[in-house]
Amino acid sequence: MASDILLMNATLIGLNGRTAVKTGSYLGISGDTITYIGTKKPSGKFAKIIDTKGKIVMPGLINCHTHSPMSIYRGLADDTSLFEWLNDHIWPVEREFINESNIELASGISIAEMIRSGTTTFSDMYFHSDITEKVADEAGIRSVLGEAVIDIPAPVFRVTEDHWEKKAAVKKAESLSVPALVPHSPYSCSKDMLKKMKEVSKKNNILIHTHISETRSEVEKLRKETGRSPVEYLDEIKFLDSDTIAVHCVILSDSDIKILAKRQVRIVHCPQSNLKLGSGVARIREMLDSGLLIGLGTDGPASNNTLDMFSEMKTASLLHKGVNEDPLLLPAKQVFEMATIRGAEVLGLDKITGSIEKGKKADIVIVDAGSIHMTPMYDPYSHIVYSAKGSDVETVIINGRIVMENRKLLTIKEEALKKKAAILSVNIRNFKKSLEGKK
Repeated sequence: MASDILLMNATLIGLNGRTAVKTGSYLGISGDTITYIGTKKPSGKFAKIIDTKGKIVMPGLINCHTHSPMSIYRGLADDTSLFEWLNDHIWPVEREFINESNIELASGISIAEMIRSGTTTFSDMYFHSDITEKVADEAGIRSVLGEAVIDIPAPVFRVTEDHWEKKAAVKKAESLSVPALVPHSPYSCSKDMLKKMKEVSKKNNILIHTHISETRSEVEKLRKETGRSPVEYLDEIKFLDSDTIAVHCVILSDSDIKILAKRQVRIVHCPQSNLKLGSGVARIREMLDSGLLIGLGTDGPASNNTLDMFSEMKTASLLHKGVNEDPLLLPAKQVFEMATIRGAEVLGLDKITGSIEKGKKADIVIVDAGSIHMTPMYDPYSHIVYSAKGSDVETVIINGRIVMENRKLLTIKEEALKKKAAILSVNIRNFKKSLEGKK
């Protein structure tokens, strides 16, 4: 159960003023909610008082796109193109190892990593999402989850329509999880499936989350088949609207950007995965100029290969400064917002999380600013984006519950996960070797 907590001597960032900084502050939590922010100690007794002098207190980071159960394939196949990575390495192994126990293990590994590096909310796309939801709820992390749907060509794992449609309609009152619809992509889902999922999205008033225009080969393939770019094709079948989350959006024309802006589509930028897979660099400057809402995601731990949103923030800022030859592009405060309040807006959760405000849920991260690579400190935003690492996160509070304190996970048995993963990895390695021997 959540208990009353008081943070004292806090340097607060990510407040209602978005980029404001408050020093020497107190932050009070009652139950799951932030109830006090001020420079004077509030009256009353608190079950727990945390002195945050020399630390940065900020909203929890929001990972707008990942595939958390893919942590068991981390490093299995690197330095290859997206479709070679999928067709020759990942999908064959997934067909063998997707089951409930492996999903539970892999979800736990990813959630532990996310909490350790300051993520308090994540949006996931994978199979057996009810298992991931169970693990997430037990760990105390906020999530947006749905069943990944692939219906063409022969899917790695077939999700019945009855299952994903029922899951979309159900919201458990006690759960930290929010349902979503997650068709994999326009190249792996039929037109009929995409249209059906959009109907369910509208009927249940929930978000639909899909990959769009991640690689040039994907765009060229769909253009050859339909005469349209992925964005044009999805717009033609009336799939795009303000409840659509479009992940990646790397290969876009001017016309594509105009369509996305007109339909008020929500964008998720995954710079590190896009770079590692050689997909290219998304046109973030043009998308921002068009008024599009953009959040950040790590993509999956098998393609990134980390879930550290601190690293993702730094990469996003430096990448776009470099390719645009503009040091003013994506300044630290703007990137910080993309990883917090903008991410919350992308996921439709900005009324409850994404910033430190009285009345919002207490999703809070305490970062140790005393390490040598954080010394001295003039601007907390600069330090969080350009200097901090996920390992600098000291304490994490989600929904008013302390889930990590002084670097110790309180809701996850980390060592047990490591041992199980080590055993499973031997089986995966041997299976992959047997596949290679058959070539």
